[in-house]
Amino acid sequence: MTQEAVEQYVIIHGYTANPRANWFPWLATELEKTGAVVTVPAMPSSFEPKLEEWLVTIKETVSPLKGSVTLIGHSLGCITILRYLMTCPETETIAGYVLVSGFDRTLSTLPTLRSFTEETLDYEALRTRSTYRVSVFSDNDSIVDPEVSRDLAVSLHTEQIEIPAGGHFLDKEGFTQLPALLKVLQARK
Repeated sequence: MTQEAVEQYVIIHGYTANPRANWFPWLATELEKTGAVVTVPAMPSSFEPKLEEWLVTIKETVSPLKGSVTLIGHSLGCITILRYLMTCPETETIAGYVLVSGFDRTLSTLPTLRSFTEETLDYEALRTRSTYRVSVFSDNDSIVDPEVSRDLAVSLHTEQIEIPAGGHFLDKEGFTQLPALLKVLQARK
């Protein structure tokens, strides 16, 4: 199998998280079982994140990869992925992006993350980055209002997967696995 044929995934964690939190290790292991290459970078200063530092980390992680890459973000990782894609040349596309508990506006629950959402996204340009776009969210997320995730999904024309009673998909809420996400990733093959 050539390097270009290998599926590659980059999972970007959210605010106060790390690569070993929540469902990230489980998803990485499950995807690796299929022969995929999975990277889960530690985003810098996750308790005091700075947009520029997070963008540099994504670029340093994605740039050396060859072939098609699917970006998977959780919460703050979602808006960071979208901001990263907006910095790429217009002709650059990726295999896909999946947004778990995504948001694109300042949240009353997380006002300290305002710098990530101050500038309006170019939704049209973001739709051209990939034909494979999925939003996963819960109907009872107390951190990112489900309406915010739905609105983002509509703006990006993503497939929407709403998981009942999923909260914010945190390990402290029982989410050390996220089978619905794995299922949607495997279904596109």
